[in-house]
Amino acid sequence: MRVLILSWEYPPRIIGGLGRHVYHLATSLTSGGTEVHVVTKDHPGEPDYEESEGVHVHRVVNYPPDIPQEDWVPWTLQFNVALLEKAVSLVNDLDNVNVIHAHDWLVAHAAASLKHAYRIPMVATIHATEYGRHQGHLPGPMNKLIHQIEWWLTFESVRTICCSRYMKEQITDIFQLPPDKVKIIPNGIDAESFRKDVSVDLLRNKYIDPGDKLVFFVGRLVYEKGVQTVIEAMPRILDKIPNITFVVAGSGPHLNQLKSLVGEFGLEKKVKFTGHIGSDDLSAFYRCADLTVVPSLYEPFGMVVLESMAMNTPTIVADTGGLSEIVVHEETGLKFDPGNPDSLADAMLRILTDDELSRRLTDDARAYMGEQYSWDCIARQTIDVYHDAEDAYEYSPRTLKLCPPLPGEATG
Repeated sequence: MRVLILSWEYPPRIIGGLGRHVYHLATSLTSGGTEVHVVTKDHPGEPDYEESEGVHVHRVVNYPPDIPQEDWVPWTLQFNVALLEKAVSLVNDLDNVNVIHAHDWLVAHAAASLKHAYRIPMVATIHATEYGRHQGHLPGPMNKLIHQIEWWLTFESVRTICCSRYMKEQITDIFQLPPDKVKIIPNGIDAESFRKDVSVDLLRNKYIDPGDKLVFFVGRLVYEKGVQTVIEAMPRILDKIPNITFVVAGSGPHLNQLKSLVGEFGLEKKVKFTGHIGSDDLSAFYRCADLTVVPSLYEPFGMVVLESMAMNTPTIVADTGGLSEIVVHEETGLKFDPGNPDSLADAMLRILTDDELSRRLTDDARAYMGEQYSWDCIARQTIDVYHDAEDAYEYSPRTLKLCPPLPGEATG
């Protein structure tokens, strides 16, 4: 089988979790005998083409004029023109492409164009939705446009992949998809890569006062990740356990608001921001953390949970989205009410004051993970979806169809 994967990020270009997901999927598919071509955005210092770990990686440069990436929709349309040009040349040179696999709305136009031009079945993976990122609202014109493109991508796809039952329920509801068109395949983890031998002393000396316990968060700093809830819970926790440091790893547009909130609570000495960190530092933080907190208001899956479990770090998650499906309360971790600092503080204090509870949760979490989140297993499931898409695909000309209204939205 030969597969063409379209993604706006691929290592070393990493913006969020999508790039890592596509990398592990592509390399695992290749290891299983699939020929994989990834067409993606360029990155400084990287070649236009390379074969890396068996994956054929093709990088494209945006067309002029220069459009700021903050102008999401026009930037994406321009990127898709470059993506399409490269993919057309590639498909013309290859004997046959069995499936086009599109990752999220940022590659929708190129993917749908290739599907219709070459009559190749298209599979889409929806990693998150604009509706979900804004807690069930589409606050502005750009958000509404992104939502419509997401719907169109799922409409054009022969099969749609998502990472959790929560996401399947959401996209079948808001995009009005038949349930048998949507396949659930969880995200995965290369657990051994997180268990490498790394030094923790430099990190502890840089960010953590001697004798302090470490509460750890890692992720993109956007409102829906819920870091503000942890900061709001900190005064109550410090009242019970003064020797606590909360380390926030990551970058994003919500950083300044979070720093302002830290200042309002007078927590500058107890909340530390690291910025973006590499894989070695990430493993080191997990290794020395007393607790990982995943406080998201919206989370389709939650890769951080698997990483924390793999590193034997006790984990607390918001009881929402895909997080609720990974963590079994009181068995593999603790849950709290999303956005509720008192509920979070109660859960954090339990783990930080009970070593026996921490040990039991981490032991049970490691046993729970098993093989279900291995990338080899995920690659095999993805191949099954590819074959299903090939069997189900029937060519039909592109038709004009409007995005359905959101649940509860007026149709007139």
